[in-house]
Amino acid sequence: MQFLINYLNSHERQLVRPWALSAPILVLLLTVPLVRPLLRPELDTMSDDEQARLSTVQAIVEHHTLAIDNTLFAHSTRDTITVHGHLYSDQPPVMAAMLSVPYWVMFHRGVTLEHNSLWVMFILTLVGVTVPVALSAGLVYKMGRLFELGRPWRAALGLAVVLGSGLISYATVLNAHALAATFLLSAGACLVQVGLINDMRKSSGWLALAGVAAGLSAVIDPPALVFAVALALVVGAFRWRLGARALAICIYLLGATAPVAFHAVLNESITGDLVPAYLRPQFDSSLRREIVRPDAGEDDDDESGFQVGIARAFWRAVDVLIGTHGIFTHFPVLVMGLLGITMVMHRHWPSSTKMLATVTVAGSVAILLLYCVSSTEWGEAMFATRWFVLFLPLMLFWAGAWLRRPHRPMSWVAAGVLMAFSATVSIIGATGSFPRDGFDRYTAVGAMQNLLSPPNAASAAPVLARQ
Repeated sequence: MQFLINYLNSHERQLVRPWALSAPILVLLLTVPLVRPLLRPELDTMSDDEQARLSTVQAIVEHHTLAIDNTLFAHSTRDTITVHGHLYSDQPPVMAAMLSVPYWVMFHRGVTLEHNSLWVMFILTLVGVTVPVALSAGLVYKMGRLFELGRPWRAALGLAVVLGSGLISYATVLNAHALAATFLLSAGACLVQVGLINDMRKSSGWLALAGVAAGLSAVIDPPALVFAVALALVVGAFRWRLGARALAICIYLLGATAPVAFHAVLNESITGDLVPAYLRPQFDSSLRREIVRPDAGEDDDDESGFQVGIARAFWRAVDVLIGTHGIFTHFPVLVMGLLGITMVMHRHWPSSTKMLATVTVAGSVAILLLYCVSSTEWGEAMFATRWFVLFLPLMLFWAGAWLRRPHRPMSWVAAGVLMAFSATVSIIGATGSFPRDGFDRYTAVGAMQNLLSPPNAASAAPVLARQ
């Protein structure tokens, strides 16, 4: 008994960490009232992406299949494909499979999408997106040990990453990007922990967990595969013996294999291979989209020229950075993250830390270029650019390197202004980041207008009316 008392006394400070909990609690206080089923319960305001994902969850639990033919949103969502006469969502299926676990519990207690759709959607959004985003603030708090910051500063960094990167904008609607970003941060946090331990024999569990988190991020949001592969370079940069580093990379890759294998089993029944339906450039007669892209037609031949393609990619890059969906026109505080990366590169940081910073930049640029040269329409980008929510939190995390150094008052004022603007825009986005038809203007203005004058408010059928 005395041993137990001594143990509890020695660990008393570790049982409750107010600073570690402060940022996640603040994020929950901001996001829970804005969760889409509460703020906008009308069916007509739901995006195709959300409807398709909910349909797959319902199909898995109620019909034991991925085919969504007999589900609530089967004929209202446009994000579908037809395979051998059956209708499927074109999304990667792993996230829906994960969400089917809480829905299975609700379904067997009589709470169903057919009769209690508002509460089901609310709970699934909380479990699948809102709570993970809140926990990501705690992950950044943990990762902040890398910069030797005090607890208040680490809590502030965690809150800043969630608010300033646009991650909070996607914490209120069911989507894959925010959850994938949280798993990517989890992988980074595990690798930071490995670096702090700096002992291969005590780090195998963290390495495997990093692989699982990176693999889950990739199968939920496929562009994250760039980071899942590149993070193996971080593992190889730890200052261990060559054999230990090779073993560490194998452990990491084995951890990443499990989610990929799970994805393969699920996706094979839809497309017949590993590639999710929405990434396939064309479909044969047995696998086709139900919606035709507006830019498909005779003009494709005219746009196939090399010079035209280069010019198009250039202007898309401009839009990515400073346009109506631009990163820096919405979240200029990301400049602080870039400054932090340059400081890490110019100081005597461990090689693994420098490699993690390098992977952050290289992976981000790779995904940016991917969307610049792709045929994806910007109307599908939603608030800011939803595809880049994946890596923006990790990029802003490096602002911690800037925080640890002394600065002039004007520098603090400038950083505060950038943070205030980015946080304000992000919170505006949280009120409606995923409207059904996207945005046709600067998205912060569009989200504010949708908040003040909801589209189709008079004609939309509330979810409660279906119960």
